[in-house]
Amino acid sequence: MELPFHLKALPPEALDVLRFFGINDLPIAHADEITEGVGLSERLFGKVIRRLVTKGYLQMDGDMAYRLSDQGQDAVDELAAYDEAAPSMKVERNQPAAEQIQRRLVVVTPQTLVAGQPAEVHVGFNTPTSNQLLDDAADVVIRLSLINGEPARPQEAHFQLKNHAAHDTFTVTPGLYKCLRIRVHVFQLGPNPDDINVAGGLYVDLDVVPTATAANTTAYGADVLLTKISD
Repeated sequence: MELPFHLKALPPEALDVLRFFGINDLPIAHADEITEGVGLSERLFGKVIRRLVTKGYLQMDGDMAYRLSDQGQDAVDELAAYDEAAPSMKVERNQPAAEQIQRRLVVVTPQTLVAGQPAEVHVGFNTPTSNQLLDDAADVVIRLSLINGEPARPQEAHFQLKNHAAHDTFTVTPGLYKCLRIRVHVFQLGPNPDDINVAGGLYVDLDVVPTATAANTTAYGADVLLTKISD
């Protein structure tokens, strides 16, 4: 039996991710489960997952979780049939030496939002500690998306992150709901177009009220992982 052409076009690591879903009979899996189960580096995971999402095999489902699409399920079934007919030898792949460091992601928002009124949300990174220093600038993208608010499309900010604090400001407008969810994902870009590492993120639920109140702010934080690649 020959592997279908559309699966031949995928890198071997992407096929391993599809196998992971099939072997474990999982319709949905968190990024950490996939990375550990397949044995991918954080850097390679970002590259592979982007390819599978772009090609329509996986869909993002909540924070750092991925769901098999109908096309993905078909691919899992085709791959299982191929593996059964012609068992494949797993190739050990050498990964470049990499060191991961933590950086503190911070989101500053009003304590409450007013329905229909724009508000500013500040998102960025604290100054690193001595054990969080980068050798070179990290190419980082912050993606902010909303549930129950506008804009409907995600907003992005691009950073050449160095060893100092950095932030950007987003404008959000809550709808006529009791709560607005703000989701923030951090991606580290590599030298090639497909090199995207999922570094982490967080989400925040904010109360929405019908009329204005005191404009107090609150800060939320989470550690994300950035990668330093060694030659």
